[in-house]
Formats: sequence, structure tokens, C-alpha cells
Amino acid sequence: MREALKRLTAESLVYGLGQVGGRAVQLLLVPILTRVLAREVYGVGDLVLAYSQFAVMFLVFGMDGALVRFFYQEPDREARRRMVTTSLLFRLVVSLLGAALLGGLAARLAPALMGSDAYRKYLMIGAATLPFTLLTLFSNDVLRVTFQPWKFIAVNLVQTVVTASVSLVLVLERGLGVAGVLYGKLAGDAAAAALGLVLIRLSVAPAFDWGVLKRMLAFGAPLVPAALAYGVVGAADRYFLQRVRGLAEVGTYAVAIKFFAVAMMGVSAFSLAFFPFAHARSQQPDAPRLYARVFSLYVATASFLALLVGAFAPEIVALVVPPEYRGAAYGAYYVACLGIQLSLATAWLGATAMASALIAVAANAILVPREGGMGAAEATLLGNVVLAATTYGVAQSIHRLPFRGVKLALLFAAALGLAIAAQHATSLPGGWALKLGAAALFAGLAWSSGVGRER
Repeated sequence: MREALKRLTAESLVYGLGQVGGRAVQLLLVPILTRVLAREVYGVGDLVLAYSQFAVMFLVFGMDGALVRFFYQEPDREARRRMVTTSLLFRLVVSLLGAALLGGLAARLAPALMGSDAYRKYLMIGAATLPFTLLTLFSNDVLRVTFQPWKFIAVNLVQTVVTASVSLVLVLERGLGVAGVLYGKLAGDAAAAALGLVLIRLSVAPAFDWGVLKRMLAFGAPLVPAALAYGVVGAADRYFLQRVRGLAEVGTYAVAIKFFAVAMMGVSAFSLAFFPFAHARSQQPDAPRLYARVFSLYVATASFLALLVGAFAPEIVALVVPPEYRGAAYGAYYVACLGIQLSLATAWLGATAMASALIAVAANAILVPREGGMGAAEATLLGNVVLAATTYGVAQSIHRLPFRGVKLALLFAAALGLAIAAQHATSLPGGWALKLGAAALFAGLAWSSGVGRER
């Protein structure tokens, strides 16, 4: 088991390198773009990107999870190549149809989603980007299931460099504003998609298998409602802020969300490595104990990182953005839902996600008018906590694994409480020392609880 954990850690670190470039660029662009773009303009760009991400989650159609779930069950290399090709062709057709539909509806969607028909152009750029984004994600999926992390890094590095370079040139030298940011993403995704298809060419065969497609869709189709619900949880905060408080408030909130990307680096790296790792070992006799230990270690580590980021967020934001802009539960889902995936009961993922989406929408409707950006953050946190908790409960009832749910929930609650207390220490003498002390206290609690030890 120790060797398996070492491999998962190493793969997570490698995938983290692939993710860190993109996340780092997001953070590095913040002090530049916030000094060039007004809050309202910055808010428009964030809305378009948030809605584009919502569309991507839907158009994937659960085929990413299906590829990971069935890839290792294919009898030989040629069968796996047929599966990859079948998935590629399906995603290509769906992405082109989705982009055409969204582009055609841009005139109607702009007033409904962004408050004015003047933003139609930005939605059309976002629609044109979708096929390239989906092809990039597909390439990443194939590189993950074939355990080629360094090629994964290469794809993401190209995406990062091209996106950042083109965005800065178009915004700073050409003065294109939001359009420059969106064109930069279009260029970066197009370059990454082209490189990704070249790197996975040996995993593609000139064959299409309807039987394979039906099997993958049977697994992936129930995930579509879940994808829509995830999109709602992730985009409802910006939607309500724009409607109730205006685009300037969205711009301020967007800056805070960018810094949350620091914590999400670890979540993304872990999730990218975990599912191929878990499904490739699902038939081994020690798999349940391995999953339980990974879950415990993940919750403790992710909560610690989230505590650090949350505690020092006020100082970081004050340091890097102009004054007018100042104003970890989700990762646990990846392991908690494993029982549902192993049992092929993916319809339950849609049910748990829909519950979290309804709660997130209701919370945003209540909290945003009262508290603005802080209310949006609280509503999103609540939706993600409900998502992880309900998925955990359902997964355990379908395919029980030896997790330590109560102890881990208490550990997460302790991290959340310490993070809130640490933020209140910002204005106190020795605030930094108090925050570091809160992080050290949590580390001591996690160690003494024994969550990382094998059951």
C-alpha cells in the first residue's frame, strides 16, 4: 500500500505541475488586468469564462468519466484505441454542434445572462473557443488514462504560454479589453488542442465502435444532470451578483475567486491522478483500505491548504490589486463518489448534484442581496459542502468503503472555524503569527486524530 500511495503522490505532483502553470498565470495576470480594466469590464470577462465553463461541463456528456471507468476493462491495446477514437469522434461532433447552437443564440443569451445585448460578441468568442477547449480536455483525458503525465504537462504548458502571451499583447498593446482576454484563451486552447492530438495519435485507431459508444453513453448520460448542477453551483454566485449588485461587484468577486485557484491547484492535481489510479486498482484485494487511507490524507491536506489560503487572503489581495477591487469541500467529492462509479450507479451523482445546486441557488438568492460578494462565497461554500456530504452518504449506501466520515467532517469543520478566526486576526497585532499558529494547531489536530493511519 505504501508504494501505491507514493505513486499517487508522485503522479499528483506531476499533474500539479501541469496545472500550476495555468493557475499561476491566472494569478499573475490579476495585478496587470485589474490595473488596465475597470471593475465592470473585468467582471464581464469573468462572467463569459464562467458561463463557458458551464457549457464545457455539459458538452463533455460524461464521456471523460466513462473513458476512465471502462478503459482498463478493454481486453487489449487495439480495443482501447477503438474506445479512444469512438470517444474522440463523439466529442468532436457534440462540441461543434454545441458551439454552433450557442453562437446562434448569443443575441438572446447576452441580455438574459449578462444584462445587455452589447455583450453578444463576447459570448460568440466563447462559443468559438468551446471545440478547442473540449479537444484539449480530451487529450488530457487520454494522457491521464495512458499514464503519460509529462506529455500532459507539455499540453498545459503550451496552453498557458500562448494564452498569457496573446492576452497581454491584445489587452496592453492593442487595447482590446475583454475581447483580448477571450481571444487569448481561444488561441491558447487551439494551440493546446493541436499539440494534444499530435501527442495522443498512437492511442487513436481508424475505427468507430457503436457498441462501445452505447456502453460509454449508458455510463456518461446520467452524469449530464450532474454536470449541469455543478455548473449551477459554480456560476450561480456570479449570476446573482450581476443581477443584484452589478458588474463592478462581479469584478471584485472575480479577483477573490482567482486566489482560490491556489487551493484548487492541489484539488485539481489530486483529482486528475486519482481516478485512473483508483480504477486501475479496483480489483485488487486491498483497494478499499487504500481508498480509505487516500480519502483521509486528502481531506486533511486539502483542509490545511484551504486554511492557509483563507487565512492570508486579505493580505495577498491588498498587496496585488488596486484599492477599488478590495472589498476545500469540493475536492472530497472526487473520492466520495468513487463508490457510485464503481457500482455504475452514476444516476445518483445527478441526484446529489441537483440537491446541491438547488441549495446553492436558494442560498445565493437569500444571501447575495444582503451581503454581496461575501454572501455569494458563503452560498457557493454551502453548495459544495452539501455536494460532498450527500455524495458521500449515497456512495456509502451503494458501495461501502471503510472511510472515516464523522472524524473527517469534524476535521474539516475545525479547519473552517480556524480559517474564519484567522481572518478576523488580520487587524490585530501579530496577526501573521496568530494565523500561522492556527495552521500549526490544525496540523497538530490532524496528526493526533490518526486520519492518515491505516484502519
